[in-house]
Amino acid sequence: MEMKDREQPDDANCSPEGLVHQVKTATRIAGAELAGENALERYDRDAYAQVLLTSHSDSGNGLAAFTFLRLNKRLFDANNWRQLVEFVRSMSEGGRRQRLSDSDSQGSDLYVGHIKEIQ
Repeated sequence: MEMKDREQPDDANCSPEGLVHQVKTATRIAGAELAGENALERYDRDAYAQVLLTSHSDSGNGLAAFTFLRLNKRLFDANNWRQLVEFVRSMSEGGRRQRLSDSDSQGSDLYVGHIKEIQ
């Protein structure tokens, strides 16, 4: 769900966006709910934006569930974590929220700073 056609090599002759469209069409016709997951270890805005784009539907068959794969140490790097928080917030708010502020002046529980090891 995070892949774009333009990111694929020409000789691969594939269309991840086309595949998602076909599956969305099939679930709509069948009256089934659509769930998805990411395939690659990516923590960038472009990948999250693509998932947000494919999660919506004007015909009423948007995503009912999304599984985020690749929960590992790299995810918790400061910038990667910030990108994930933005993504989760956007998914939960129907894609209306575009970006978190650079500083957390409102005391939300979404900011994760460095945790000092207790000895």
